[in-house]
Amino acid sequence: MKTKMHSRFMALLLTGAMLAGGLTACGDVKEASSKDASTSSTKNTEESTDGDEVVELKMLSLPSNSSGVVEGWWAEEVKRQVGVSIELLPCGDQGEQKLQALMASGELPDIVCFKDYKQVENAVAGDMLLAYDDYKELLPDLYQNAAIPLKYAAENLSCGQGKAYTVGTDAKMFMETRGDKEPWIRYDLYRELGLPEINSLHDYLPVLKQMQDMEPVNEDGQKVYGLSLWKDWDRTFMCSAMFAGKFTGVEMIEGTLVEIDYNSETPRVRSILDEDSLYLKFVDFLYQANQMGLLDPDSMTQRFDDAISKMGAGRVLMGLGSWGVSDFATAERQEEGIGHMPVFIKDSYTVSEGLQPVGRNWTVSVSKACKNPEAAMKFINYMFSYDGAMLQQNGPKGVMWDVDEKGNPYVTEEGYTYMKDGKKELPEGNTFYNGCPQTWVGLHITTRNPELNNTPIGNSFWDKKEFAPADTKLVDMWQEDHDAIDSIDYLTKNNLLKPFQFVAYPMLTDDMEQIAARVGDVVMTNSWKMAFAKDDTEYEKLKTEMIEKAKGMGIDDFVAWYSGEYNNALKEASNYLQ
Repeated sequence: MKTKMHSRFMALLLTGAMLAGGLTACGDVKEASSKDASTSSTKNTEESTDGDEVVELKMLSLPSNSSGVVEGWWAEEVKRQVGVSIELLPCGDQGEQKLQALMASGELPDIVCFKDYKQVENAVAGDMLLAYDDYKELLPDLYQNAAIPLKYAAENLSCGQGKAYTVGTDAKMFMETRGDKEPWIRYDLYRELGLPEINSLHDYLPVLKQMQDMEPVNEDGQKVYGLSLWKDWDRTFMCSAMFAGKFTGVEMIEGTLVEIDYNSETPRVRSILDEDSLYLKFVDFLYQANQMGLLDPDSMTQRFDDAISKMGAGRVLMGLGSWGVSDFATAERQEEGIGHMPVFIKDSYTVSEGLQPVGRNWTVSVSKACKNPEAAMKFINYMFSYDGAMLQQNGPKGVMWDVDEKGNPYVTEEGYTYMKDGKKELPEGNTFYNGCPQTWVGLHITTRNPELNNTPIGNSFWDKKEFAPADTKLVDMWQEDHDAIDSIDYLTKNNLLKPFQFVAYPMLTDDMEQIAARVGDVVMTNSWKMAFAKDDTEYEKLKTEMIEKAKGMGIDDFVAWYSGEYNNALKEASNYLQ
C-alpha cells in the first residue's frame, strides 16, 4: 500500500528549474590588508527606489548559464537586505577562456565563482583575491555556517598562506530524505507499453523506439526523438555520460579521464576508456540510438538551451537529467496523466551526491580588484545566511512561504500558484523560476535551519498544509506502480541508492592537467563522431583511433596518478567530517 504525500507534483515542477595567463599555482603571494583594498577603491553606485545607495557588483560565475543585470524579486530583496545589485558577466561554454583572459589582464571582476581548485590556486598565486579572514567582522554568517569549507580553503587552497581566499559552496552535511532521480521517461507512453522491464542501459532503446512509433511528432507536427543532447558542457569527455553514470552506479569526475564504479563492494577508479567502462558503453548507446533514428541529429551542434527547449516542446522522450521536464509536464498535462517520470534499470544502483562538508569545488571569492570590498563581503555573508538561503531556494517570505504558529515553514496557498503557473510574475517582478540567478548557492537545501525548528532549507522537505494541491494523476500512477512516494523512497526500499564517498577531489598538477586537456580533445572529438558513425566499421575505426591516441598521450599515466591521489584524498577526508 503506498503512502500518500500531498503536492509531490510541485516537487516535480521544481526539478526543472532549480543549478590562466602564464600563472603558476602557489608562486609568490603578496599580502594585502583589508584597509589597503578598501581605501584604494572608488565607489560605483546607483540610487535605490527608497533613496539608499545601491552598490553595483559584477560577478563571473563559471557554473552559470545566465548573464546581465539580475532583476526581479530576488534582486529587489538583495538590494533591500544588502544594498547591492548583481550583474552576471557572460560565461557559457567559454567560461574558462574568459577567466584566463581576465587573470592575464591582472584584474578579476568583483566576485568570481570558480569551477575547480586549480583556478583558485592560480588566482591566489597571482595575488588576485582578498582573504575572508581580513573581513571577518563583516562575515558572521559565513564563518558560522561554512566553517568547514573555510578551514579546507585555508589549509589547501591558500598556497601555504593559511588564510581562506575562497569558500566552497553548497556544503552538504545532511542527506536528502525525499526527491526524484534520473532518468526521466515519457511515462504515459511507457505505461501504455505495459511497463516493459529495463535490465541495462541499452534496454531503453527498443522501448524508446516503440514510444517514438506511438508519438512520432509533437502537437506542432515536429519530429520527436528519444534523446536530444548538447556539447557545450563538455570538458574532457561527453558531459551527458555523467548523467547516465548516475543511474548505472558510476560516478564520472568532470575535467578528468576517470570514472568511479560503485557496483562492487569497494568503489573502483578506472579509465573512461577501459573496455568495461560506463563511458564507452554510453558512447555505444548513443551510436545505437542514432542507428535507430532516436538521437536528435542536432545534438552535436546545439547548445543546452536548444535541447531543453525541445524537451519543453514535447520532442524528447528521455531526459538523462531533469532539465526541461517541468516545461513539458505542466500541471495540466500531469492531471491528464501525461509527462516524464523516473524509470530505473532493474537491480542497478543509482549513485547520488553524498555528504560534502567542504562544499563543491565551485568556490566563491572576492577579487582584490573589487572597488567595494565591504559591499561584496556583505553580499557573500548574506548568501551564506539562513535568510539568504531561504530566499534563494523558496522565494520571498510572506508571498511564496511563511512560518506557522509552531515556528515551522510552509509553502503558502498563493505560493503554490506561482509554482504551478510558470508565467505568473511575483509582485516585485519576474517569475518564481526565472527571478533568481541560476548560479551558485551558499547552503545546501538539506541544511537545517535552527531558527525554524531545524527544518531543512528546501521546501520539498517541509510538511504540507491542508490547502496544498493533491498529487496529480501522473504522480498517482507512478506511485502506484512503484509502491513508493518518490525515487529516493523507492531506491532506499530496494537498497539501490549509493551516496558518493566524501572526498575533496585531487587537484591536477600542471602535467596532469596538460594530459587531461590533450586526451580530452581526442576523446570529445572521436566520441561525437562515433555517436554519428555511418556503420560499425567506421565506429570501430574511430574507437580504436581514440584509444591508441589517448594511450600515446599518457592516459594510463593519468589514471595511475589520479588513483593514488584519490585514495590519499579519501584518507584525508576524515579531517573535515564532524
